[in-house]
Amino acid sequence: MDNSTPDIELLLVQYLDGQLPEAEKENVEKQLAANAVLRQQFDSLLLTRESIRHYGLKEKVSSIHQEMMKEIARPAKKLSSSRRIIRYTIAAAASILLLIGGYFAYNIISLSSDKVYVSNYQKFELSVVRDNSVIETPAEIAYKAGKYKEVLRIHDADEDHTPKTEFLCGVAALELNDNKKAILCFNEVLEANKKTSAKILNDEAEYYLSLGYVKNKDYNNALAIMNKIKDDPEHIYNEKITRKLIRQVKMLKWQ
Repeated sequence: MDNSTPDIELLLVQYLDGQLPEAEKENVEKQLAANAVLRQQFDSLLLTRESIRHYGLKEKVSSIHQEMMKEIARPAKKLSSSRRIIRYTIAAAASILLLIGGYFAYNIISLSSDKVYVSNYQKFELSVVRDNSVIETPAEIAYKAGKYKEVLRIHDADEDHTPKTEFLCGVAALELNDNKKAILCFNEVLEANKKTSAKILNDEAEYYLSLGYVKNKDYNNALAIMNKIKDDPEHIYNEKITRKLIRQVKMLKWQ
């Protein structure tokens, strides 16, 4: 499939409507995964369809059409029937554009960094230790007990300086609404992993860091990490970064 062909929009619409055979559906999904321009075109179609559903444009257009037909049926006075048709066609188009514009405006105005953050944040749960030979660190014990300030104290005092403690520091800081501290701690995890070529809680740090950036209204950095996660099918948080989430963060940039 080439996104320059005239049939591409029709294929995308059929894909959205679930009308494609399984083989063509899989082919479209492969192309969407590999082609950023095509994904952007798909996102635009998806957003337009969402706006139509949200405002019930079909009912609105039908109402305008009925009014138009009633007007045409009345005795002509000053305007000819053809001019009335043109007038109401323009009115219908203007109404649709107004409603779609209203949809965009409503979504942009009603969105907030806190709303996007809360709808995508889930508290990180430490796995339960079953091996008696594994001793939990002070930071882990404090985190499990919900003592987030103690987690930060342990981190800052350098009593337990490991990537896991740095990561728990980041999550604890998010829980305490200390966005800058969270961003600092998650970046420490990523930097430590780079130096040692390790991957200790690397995916987790990237995902929570992107949410920390959203909460801190640093949308460019948030989008950079989210797009990186979205483009990596092996990333454990790949499915968490939806097209809807990326659209919302882009909308926050436009505010």
